[in-house]
Amino acid sequence: MDQSTWAVISYTLPREPSRVRVSLWRKLKKIGAVNIQQSMWILPLTDENFNLLNDIKSEVFQNSGEAFVMKSSVDEDGQKNIIERFNSARNEEYRELLEQCEEFFKEIDKETARENFSFAEIEENEEELNKLKQWFAKIETRDTFGASLKETSKATLSKCTEELEKFCDKVYQFTDKA
Repeated sequence: MDQSTWAVISYTLPREPSRVRVSLWRKLKKIGAVNIQQSMWILPLTDENFNLLNDIKSEVFQNSGEAFVMKSSVDEDGQKNIIERFNSARNEEYRELLEQCEEFFKEIDKETARENFSFAEIEENEEELNKLKQWFAKIETRDTFGASLKETSKATLSKCTEELEKFCDKVYQFTDKA
């Protein structure tokens, strides 16, 4: 992918209803776009990203707004700045994921201390781990430029898996004794 060419959307919307602006903001965040100016968002230029921004443009028009989707290139300094913004946005997401991983560890520790070794607890923690893995996969998909917290997040998720396996072993040992 050429890192100097970008898909850009610039739009304006009526002030009300504000839910439209919030909905567009969420969609742009979900696809991994980064805000570079007020109501101006950017993605690496791919056919898919260009089409996603055109879908958002259509939604802007449906809500009485104006929008432009453009292909753009920037100078080297601008390119570095944009990539830093992408990495910063992804690192923020990875930090949130890492916080939830810490909560996962606390939950395993709490249930171990309580000796709550049940299959229901395994299922609950498996579901939580699966949510964390799915969340990581979504962030990783948006992580075009290899944010610095990606590997830490991947390693922490592996540790979550290991801790759940240890907890499962304790549940099996406990139920074998019963």
